[in-house]
Amino acid sequence: MTGFRRIAQLWRERPAGRLDRKLSVVFLFLIMLPMGLITYFAAERYTASIEKNTVAYVSQLSSKMMGKLDDYVNDMMKISIIPSYLNEIQSGLDMSNRYYEEGGPSKAADRPNESEVKLQITRKVERSIYFMNNIKEGTSNVYLFDLYGNPYFVVKSGGSRSNLQQYYEGWRKLATAANGRPVLVSTQEIAVPAGSKQYMFTVVRDIIDKSYHSIGTIAVDANIGVIENIVTDLEDTTRGKTFILDDNGTVIYDSEKKYLARSMNEHAALAQVTGREGSFRMTIEGEPQLVVYKKSEKTGWLILITVPEQPLMKEAFDTRRITIAAAVGVTGFALMISLVLIYALMRPLRSIVQHMKQVQTGNLDVVFPVRRRDEAGLIGISFNRMMARIKQLIDDIYAMEARKKEAQLESLQHQINPHFIYNTLETIRMTAVLHDDAEVGEMVQLLGQQLRYSIHAGSEIVEARQEWAHIKAYIELLNYRYGDRFVLSLPEEEAVHSIRVMKLLFQPIIENAVNHGFDETKAVLHLTITHEREGDHHIFSVADDGLGMPPAALVRLRRALEEEQPQAAEGRGIGLRNVHERLQLRYGRAYGLAVQSEEGLGTTVRITIPSDDTEQHLRTGVG
Repeated sequence: MTGFRRIAQLWRERPAGRLDRKLSVVFLFLIMLPMGLITYFAAERYTASIEKNTVAYVSQLSSKMMGKLDDYVNDMMKISIIPSYLNEIQSGLDMSNRYYEEGGPSKAADRPNESEVKLQITRKVERSIYFMNNIKEGTSNVYLFDLYGNPYFVVKSGGSRSNLQQYYEGWRKLATAANGRPVLVSTQEIAVPAGSKQYMFTVVRDIIDKSYHSIGTIAVDANIGVIENIVTDLEDTTRGKTFILDDNGTVIYDSEKKYLARSMNEHAALAQVTGREGSFRMTIEGEPQLVVYKKSEKTGWLILITVPEQPLMKEAFDTRRITIAAAVGVTGFALMISLVLIYALMRPLRSIVQHMKQVQTGNLDVVFPVRRRDEAGLIGISFNRMMARIKQLIDDIYAMEARKKEAQLESLQHQINPHFIYNTLETIRMTAVLHDDAEVGEMVQLLGQQLRYSIHAGSEIVEARQEWAHIKAYIELLNYRYGDRFVLSLPEEEAVHSIRVMKLLFQPIIENAVNHGFDETKAVLHLTITHEREGDHHIFSVADDGLGMPPAALVRLRRALEEEQPQAAEGRGIGLRNVHERLQLRYGRAYGLAVQSEEGLGTTVRITIPSDDTEQHLRTGVG
């Protein structure tokens, strides 16, 4: 722990803006950000996985439960159609309808054996009712009504409705409107003779005889205890609550039996129900709940299952806390190791910085002590070599300055030589003029111009017109010697004359053409200079109609132009090589000379130079 305290103390005392602070921030982000993201996404994914699995499991259970309810209701509907196939029930209801059509009990005194008729009707109907009551386990009672609303039923152990007539009119309307199809009636709160309350859901149907006439109504009651038996296993698994609602939003069943037979159309949960099945989250009574819903395709009933998130996500929350604690511990340990590594790395670098500060004060004799052959040691070795090199360069600069002064003195001494040559040539020309030898005077004057243009110091870039004047004088001198056997053609466009070109660009090429392409058998050697513009390039072509070159010689010349230390055969191409090197040194490898030649047909030298704008970019390093 003492070492860690020492590191922490040095860390607090470090100067602001140091590299170790930047490295600390980088390490902090590189460690905390990935660990934080991994922890967050792992926890979220685990939570989402639990929720997804819960929704899937609850959906499966609700589907099974809804299937059982659909089967139970379907069985009730099958029971409701039995009277349409039992002759005994149909004959009993026919007798009851005729009996009451003729006046019923009010005219019993006018008819003999009246009590026997009623007893016979009751026995016919109720004997079949006893049978139907026991077909399906869980059904409470089966009620039969004739067309005049007179009920027939057999009381089971659970009792019967004490307010039966209160529901008959509604049942009859629903059954008549359905034209013989079963109608499922939602949960109703009923009173039984014992005085307690029960909740029933009912299937009613119009009883149709074989001649397709209505002869009465059947109502099959089932206690919601049937639903409770089906739902119990689901609630034990989810630890939540279950609601079953009909198409109108009326509660058929709820786990706590608080909302039975009430409407829930205004409840917030129903507003989030979309489609036939799904899930969503909401807060119920201040507690977050996961709500899974499913709607029956047969009955239209909607089942809502609320699962409290607290017990559901308890394991996920515990896992998240453990993950966060582990991430914090790992991050803290990694940061501590990072600080130790940064300190160990920065100590030799800080020593190098101190040595550099000494160099800034003018002390060039500092030497970095190299203790290890790691990266910091390599930097120290390079630092020591750099200091040795700097001291050597300083010594070299002193020597160069001394030599430069000597060269300046020599240059002043040699400046007299060109002037001496010019003056001597001018003296020869004046002597020739005095002796009436104008041709010699003209030749001397032209030679002087050649020497002055070639030797005279000045700009290395000139306008093309100056080059034209120089090569015209050169051709004129040649024609004095060879008797007008050289014809020079130059571009006529005025714009070409103002193009800026490298000094002494064309004369060596013309000289090469004269020296190597002049054909003694021909009367005249034509030398033609043309110009064209290709994009950002100026292309000058210097062509002659002389001897040309054989293929082997052309290959050697081209190789000589590209080699760094060429050895031109028989001195051929030295002038071209000189021009080519000067062009590439000034403009780059993309520029220079290209030679085309055919033996007996002449030679063409293409000169590629940049335009003025392109040259400016090349000189400034832009583009």
